[in-house]
Amino acid sequence: MEELDWVSIKSGLLDMARKRGAEVARIGDPALLEDAEPGLRPSELLTNVKSMIVLGGAAPRAAEWQSTRVEVMETVGTADRMTALGSAVARHIEETYGYYAMNVPTSTDQDDKAFLDFKAAAIAAGAGTASLAGPVLDPDHGFLYLTVILTTMPLPADGPLEEPACPAPQCIDMWEEQGTTPCMAVCPIDDGGCLGGEIDQGLVIKRRYDAERCRDRVYHYWTPGYQAALERALDEPDSRKRKMILYGSFFTRTMWSITYSGVSQGQCFECVRACPVGSKQRALQ
Repeated sequence: MEELDWVSIKSGLLDMARKRGAEVARIGDPALLEDAEPGLRPSELLTNVKSMIVLGGAAPRAAEWQSTRVEVMETVGTADRMTALGSAVARHIEETYGYYAMNVPTSTDQDDKAFLDFKAAAIAAGAGTASLAGPVLDPDHGFLYLTVILTTMPLPADGPLEEPACPAPQCIDMWEEQGTTPCMAVCPIDDGGCLGGEIDQGLVIKRRYDAERCRDRVYHYWTPGYQAALERALDEPDSRKRKMILYGSFFTRTMWSITYSGVSQGQCFECVRACPVGSKQRALQ
């Protein structure tokens, strides 16, 4: 059997992904995620997995970031574009090369847990680095939606980036002058927010993150919001108040979110909006 040119195949796959909309396309070694907690390891999803293809893109448009209507960012579901791209790449691998390829679901499994640690996968592949705010940040584009394709193809891995995207030089300057950063300033953990930490010698240390508080704000129109509103409606004895809950704007928008979007939509982007990493992509005229 003729030996395949894996370098050329990898180049072709990543070029195809970029032409179809990916801003970042990298290959990661799934073995780097085998220390993850049970249920989040690549080998638990696909037996004999050899490679992780990590794609990033479909960030909200520059005008959407600038809109004075917060409802714009609450209802823009651009993440599903990356999901569709991942499915197309997986299908191309199976039909063209005869290797298994799985586009990892971006929804959640039992107990509302993810199928895979997308953040760890992106970092392992060099599709970005961790940030104080939480999302993986690409040094050039900043925040991007991610999709991960697991495959039994033995593609050459790229590996993590050497230089972290966070903290940005502007954040270091702000920390030295004010003792905070743009993301911590808009969501301070000691004042009802989600983020805290320090910067020492250009590195983020003592990071604090209130995941439950953040989740409540980010996904209040997603499944948890639907469940909470439905429970309240079922417990409401007054028929008029019950009708107000079911036909009100909150329940209506929650129904819209979970029925018309194939992925979880975030409703709070304020830490990312304030982040200088990738800000040049959002500054037009």
